[in-house]
Amino acid sequence: MAGSGDPLAQLRQGDPGPLYFIYGKERFLVDRAVDLVREKALDPRTRDFNYELLYGKEAGASRILQAARTLPMMAKRRLILVRDADEMKADELAGLIPYLSNPAPETCLVFVGEKIDQRIKFFTEFKKKGVLIKLDPLYERQLPGFVRDEARLKSVSFEAGAAELLSDEIGADLGQLADAVERLAIYVGDRKRIGVEDVEAAVSGGRQRNIFELGNAVGQGRRGDALAILGSMQQVREPAVRIIAMLTRHVRQLWKAQELLKRGTPRNELAPALGVPPFFVDGIIEQARRLDRAKIERYHDALYRADCAIKSSRLDDDRIVEQLIVELTRAEVRPQDERARANRG
Repeated sequence: MAGSGDPLAQLRQGDPGPLYFIYGKERFLVDRAVDLVREKALDPRTRDFNYELLYGKEAGASRILQAARTLPMMAKRRLILVRDADEMKADELAGLIPYLSNPAPETCLVFVGEKIDQRIKFFTEFKKKGVLIKLDPLYERQLPGFVRDEARLKSVSFEAGAAELLSDEIGADLGQLADAVERLAIYVGDRKRIGVEDVEAAVSGGRQRNIFELGNAVGQGRRGDALAILGSMQQVREPAVRIIAMLTRHVRQLWKAQELLKRGTPRNELAPALGVPPFFVDGIIEQARRLDRAKIERYHDALYRADCAIKSSRLDDDRIVEQLIVELTRAEVRPQDERARANRG
């Protein structure tokens, strides 16, 4: 994964160090980080003798220190894994500070938790000899890079647009993304190249189609249809922040399609350039031609404000997205429609 800002790069290179604190809310990456350290620190032949799993709150400082200072058996080093380390109180962590200044070279001591308070003395001392690795969920824009990195680990590669499509189809569940890459690697076999068509054929999902239909309904000013499609996405618990991110990407695709059409880009080159399956191209072109630049800019502004509202407002996320759809479709009401409505009134 080194090619795109791999968060685990420092664990892949060289021998493991004596101290790690791996933390964050992205469980998939945290577990993978632990697996990497385990693979590097332990000899498979003597693993059972030199691996010890502890839980911070139960073990306490004294038990952790005892384990860390025990010499390895018939191997170069031991691995001590302390899970739920973030549940240890500050005074318990303080009991480990003397060890931090002079860690046993034969031991790889790894703490795992979800969050830390870097203000306490334990962590200011830990950083002098140890490595802190924070692993939080990836942003939508980082998912294609993660997918490509997973493909490299499987000795396959993605063609233009295919990694983006897979990310759109599955979303930010890294475990499912990794599983999908593995399935695609098996699907393409000796070909070793994964295209948009392969993703569409081998990965079942409707996120891309739903967001396309939502964008199409918005672009045509069909508010009722747009809200109905949004409702179906909310029923399957599609997060509001992800719906906004996908809509934003869809609007950018329309913008890019307009530019490509102005340049006279051949139709057979549009799908990979836009990162969509070929059968979406006609619809993208139709939407792009229907929207002028000013309208696309208004869409961007509304999407930006909705994204900010989700991060700062006390309103329910689903309600914010519903208001967004109402605002986007309101821009589609034509002056003659307003006059007709006024006359009816």
